[in-house]
Amino acid sequence: MLVLAMETSTSAAKAVLVDREKGILDMAMETFGPEVDREGAQDTEAVLRAALEVGRRVARGRDIQAVALGGIWHSVVLLDDRMRPQGRTYTWAYRGAAGSCRNLRLQEGLAEELYRRTGCMVHASYPRQVLLDMKERGVPLKGKRIASQGACLFQRLTGEFMESVSTASGSGWLHLEDRNYDPQVLDLLGIRVEQLGLLGSYRDVRPLTSKGAALLGIAPGIPVVPSHPDGALNQVGDGASLPGRMTFSVGTSGALRLTKEAPALTDKRQTWCYAGVEDWVAGAATSGAGNCVRWFKEKVLGGKWGYPELERGGVSLEAPVGPGAVFLPFLFGERSPGWNDGRRGGFVGLEGTEDAAGLYTVLREGILFNLLQGFQALLEASGEPRALVLSGGILHSPQWTQMAADIFQRPLHCSDTSQASVLGAAALALHAAGGLEEVKEFASDWSGLRVVEPRRDRGELYGERFGEYCRWYGKTI
Repeated sequence: MLVLAMETSTSAAKAVLVDREKGILDMAMETFGPEVDREGAQDTEAVLRAALEVGRRVARGRDIQAVALGGIWHSVVLLDDRMRPQGRTYTWAYRGAAGSCRNLRLQEGLAEELYRRTGCMVHASYPRQVLLDMKERGVPLKGKRIASQGACLFQRLTGEFMESVSTASGSGWLHLEDRNYDPQVLDLLGIRVEQLGLLGSYRDVRPLTSKGAALLGIAPGIPVVPSHPDGALNQVGDGASLPGRMTFSVGTSGALRLTKEAPALTDKRQTWCYAGVEDWVAGAATSGAGNCVRWFKEKVLGGKWGYPELERGGVSLEAPVGPGAVFLPFLFGERSPGWNDGRRGGFVGLEGTEDAAGLYTVLREGILFNLLQGFQALLEASGEPRALVLSGGILHSPQWTQMAADIFQRPLHCSDTSQASVLGAAALALHAAGGLEEVKEFASDWSGLRVVEPRRDRGELYGERFGEYCRWYGKTI
């Protein structure tokens, strides 16, 4: 049984051909250039063309039984009544709504109510806040359709405008408990429910139209699963759909996600909670992770060192590092725990003795310390997870992987796939085709995963370093 999974993200369009028994048979990816993604605002049509092209590349002429889609958890685009994009798609990386958010956060009662009702903070990464900023700037919203990146692709393939409950939840306009559009949020934005997509789950498939089939080079009529967000699909692809399992991903950005059987929020509004593929997902996130590493390599070091050279540079705490040196990973704003989209970061506490290798150590430490802040907040809301699985680009670095285990002082299961989210979409396609009975059981056996154990003697050392990080965090904005 063959299924096709297609995914659009902040950086690329990807498609995989998956066999129920053999796994991934083929994959294609097209990376977005600066002309497609400009500071979190994407050329909508270019993204759709790229997704359809990579999908056609792997699926053309094959006997595909079902198609499933994945997209960004936070994205929004305005369309006309014929579903034609009226501008760019704004993703979580777009910071244009930061000023509007800053003003709204001054209304403490409203900010609190929005968090409790939707699980989404007042923050520029959310589509709700992007639309509110548009409204305040006089951008006409009346008569426009309002969609996610993934819903646009689903409409191209099926002719129907549908949002998955999970995607809508991460957009900030879904009531967290009843999993329907929140009328109070829609009133705040000045929009009507008719402007949004019909809500559906992975069970609400639609047939691939003849036009959609021609775009992919496959037969029409097969089921297409509505687009689900990458974070929720990551839980499925990494076998963490079972309650108590936490995913810990460090890629371009970073996130911690825990499947819950009921919504879970913190008293201090430090974490988020959205509807997942089936249950709920509570989490914490950082906007700065691999993108900070890339900034350091390309901007600070001028591209003179590659990642292998940095790895060989003795990047460990055995190397001399100023005891007060700290990296605050907020070059792209802050999400958890403070949700200050205007916060800025960089190196602080330098003494002039640090070399490139030492700074690289401090930088990767700071990224993990920020995630540790989110992890501690999640413990308050959700309790101790039964197990953690680490994924993302961090796994390419044995040193950084070990550092994560040492800082968190917990065993980390290392994901055996770099394609967890798109595999999660494939699981939904397999279910639609009748090849998978329970989505929660997909990849749920972790017994064969490599486990990195924390070095207990590093616990005290990193505890001191984390204390220094928190001191600088509290002094800066």
